Amino acid sequence: MKLNKIRKHGSLYAKMLMGITLGIVIVLIASSSVYYVSFTRILQQKAFESDLSDLEHTGQAIAITTENAQTVSFQIYRNSTIAKILYYNDPHPFDIQGAMLDLYNYLNSMPFIESIYVYNASQDRYYIVSQNGQRGVIEEEALADTAFIDILNDYRDYEPFAPIPRILDSSSTKNNETAVYTYLCYDAIGTDGKLNSAIAVNISADWINQGITLSSNDDTEQIYVIDQHGSIRNVQNLQEIEPDSAVSTTLLTLDPSHEANYSISSFNGVKSLLTYTARDQFGWYYVRVTPYRDIIGEVQQVGVTTIQIASIILIAGLLLSWLLSKYLYAPINKIKVRMEDLESEWRNSSYTIRQNALSKLLQIQGFNPKLQLEKLRRIGVQFDFTKPYQLVFIRIDRYDELKTQGHRDILTYKFAIMNISTEICSKHFHVDALDLEDDCLLMFLNIPEQTTISSETLPLIMKEVQVACEEYLRLGITIAVTPLSSDPHQLYTLYKQAKDASLHRFFKGRGAIIDVQQQPLAQKAHTFPIGKEKRLIEAIKTGKCEEAKQLYDEIMEGTKQYPLQVVQLTTKHLTVTLENMISEIEKNSSLQLGFDRELILPKFENYETLEEMSYQFHQLFEKLTSKLSEKRNGKQEELTRRINEIIEERYADPALGLNYIADELNMSSYHISRVYRQHNSSNIVDMINHIRMEHAKQLLIKSAISIADIAAKTGYTSSSYFHRMFKKLYGVTPSEFRNANRSS
Repeated sequence: MKLNKIRKHGSLYAKMLMGITLGIVIVLIASSSVYYVSFTRILQQKAFESDLSDLEHTGQAIAITTENAQTVSFQIYRNSTIAKILYYNDPHPFDIQGAMLDLYNYLNSMPFIESIYVYNASQDRYYIVSQNGQRGVIEEEALADTAFIDILNDYRDYEPFAPIPRILDSSSTKNNETAVYTYLCYDAIGTDGKLNSAIAVNISADWINQGITLSSNDDTEQIYVIDQHGSIRNVQNLQEIEPDSAVSTTLLTLDPSHEANYSISSFNGVKSLLTYTARDQFGWYYVRVTPYRDIIGEVQQVGVTTIQIASIILIAGLLLSWLLSKYLYAPINKIKVRMEDLESEWRNSSYTIRQNALSKLLQIQGFNPKLQLEKLRRIGVQFDFTKPYQLVFIRIDRYDELKTQGHRDILTYKFAIMNISTEICSKHFHVDALDLEDDCLLMFLNIPEQTTISSETLPLIMKEVQVACEEYLRLGITIAVTPLSSDPHQLYTLYKQAKDASLHRFFKGRGAIIDVQQQPLAQKAHTFPIGKEKRLIEAIKTGKCEEAKQLYDEIMEGTKQYPLQVVQLTTKHLTVTLENMISEIEKNSSLQLGFDRELILPKFENYETLEEMSYQFHQLFEKLTSKLSEKRNGKQEELTRRINEIIEERYADPALGLNYIADELNMSSYHISRVYRQHNSSNIVDMINHIRMEHAKQLLIKSAISIADIAAKTGYTSSSYFHRMFKKLYGVTPSEFRNANRSS
């Protein structure tokens, strides 16, 4: 008999088996593909971020080293002892010894410096201190680092203080070659266009590369730097790559114009991840080459293992499905008939009728209790409003999020909440539940005769309902409970009180259990705090964000003892005031704050709790104060630029000074002095002296007029004062400076 049944439904078994098998195969293939692609992208992104971090570290190291080299060069230039070997045609041997001693002090105090060159063109001589290579007083023809001579001859090809990557020839053998970044500093150019003097600081590339780590020692993983001229060098040893090589062709196809990025392409015949930075202040960008196999090798191994496991699961699943399809089969026609019966029973049930009756009971006020009670009994409603009863109003927390996630399941969720509430409360009460509009539910509780329930018991029962909804439905609910009553005509009033009390979730937070009797009633009309509002607006305009937050919190705190309509009106009033303030700022200044784009004013109806709304207002205050602060900083930068223009234009005026500039700008001297010092490393008086001295140096070099006339032309009324200031700044007198820089 059983064998005949199996044969009768053989085609059905085959279809079920094929469907199960096909589903398993599709799921395995799809999930494995998705995992493989996802993991590959994740590892690829992680590798890019790691490589980019190394590249940015290298760029930052070079930028910091540039600042250090510039500082060292400036210190050397200002050293009066070194100035004698830099400018004098025939310095005294004791001066040379003292200058070399100072240079060694610089070298020994800064371990990242490989060597320092001081070049005096009038002597064709180099004064060199070095960690490893050639050192001492070297004539040009004896200089081992011949490439440096070419740099001096072509100095116009290099930007001042831009690093020059190169291999330092420290001796005649290549074993002593050192990778360095050379920083060239000069300030005197002869009439023939050649340098009269220069200082070069050579920084060891090994020092800069200390933070770089490569996972492999072969040539497949390397870091390259490409300068503004398209020259490519290996960062580790600064070896220059041939322009026509395959490496150059691949690296120069990258586009670092806008931002850091990566490219996956073939590099020396190996598929690789090319991570590159944006161009830095020198026009350079860095590229790190990582073999792609090093990134996804582990994922490929996992993929092979996954396929092996999937094959085993597939074979076992086919066998199991073949066996279970015979023993778990249920006739489809019987299932269909049963479902139709259940649907018919649902349509014919009285659930909808009972819900409508309870809803109408809340809407009518002057009803006949006995007549209405008989109607409820006929349709199966057990609630008796002539006996002691209480109402429990329930609101679903985060209702808008629930609708967004799956609006079709809202009724199912509400039905589940009513079932949970009814099941828990029925242990102590006679219960009926009503589904209201939107996020609301209402429970009617009758206290059984000869049953005493304390005031502390009901909150505990409601807490149990909340815990059950959170555990089984992952939903939070807020509950408002009315006092006990036996008056049928008080039903509507209690319902309205419970509904209004549930709105106080705005202050009490989600998951609150609210006792209607304990809700405070305002004894007088609410008065909007105009003074605090004005102080709040002023705090925002002056950048006092924390004060603005505190004032806002105080305003909202003052509405807690009033109905929620007061909170709504207060929020609307604040919103309108902020909107007017933003519009006024955008209208009366050139600053565009991004109203309705970046700055969105919070609306009361979008938030369930005060905490959520306050957070959005606080965020708005932070954005506003930040943008207004940016505007003030822009004005300060413009003021600094204007001061520098006045100094450059009127340096020859003896009256030029702090008060002079303050009068010119119609500002206080204290204000412009404070702003200028904040944006510059020196004060206004120092800048005036600096500009005057720079012009005086040019006149000393390029003209033959007297020292007194030069002092007068650069704004000094006393030539002796000019003489003292010049020697204080440069270590030599004006006459000595002129003689040292006179064309030979």
